[in-house]
Amino acid sequence: MKADIPAEILFIVAILLTVAALLIYGLIIKRLLILIQGKGIWILPIIGGVFLIVLAIFHIYRMLFYFPLLGTAGPSNLFDLIIGSLNLARIESLFLLGAGIFSLIGGLLYYTASSR
Repeated sequence: MKADIPAEILFIVAILLTVAALLIYGLIIKRLLILIQGKGIWILPIIGGVFLIVLAIFHIYRMLFYFPLLGTAGPSNLFDLIIGSLNLARIESLFLLGAGIFSLIGGLLYYTASSR
């Protein structure tokens, strides 16, 4: 199994752009919280960005380690490699979910704090 290198590069660039957007989002919320005397909400999008960086690290590891082995695997170890690759994909999905939840909670908390 071969990784599609241009697609993987595009995926990593998209993740890094999303991390940059979340960092800017968190810093904007930090500045706006001064107006409503709120504290601490701005850190949630930053945590989401950190989750995305960890996701990218797991993804790169999976592409560099598992995909070349899956391409040359024999019948005896193919199942174990597929299970390992799917376990890493599950971890990636959980980090993506965590990043989205932290960012959403940060936005909702800011919305409720600024609506009062």
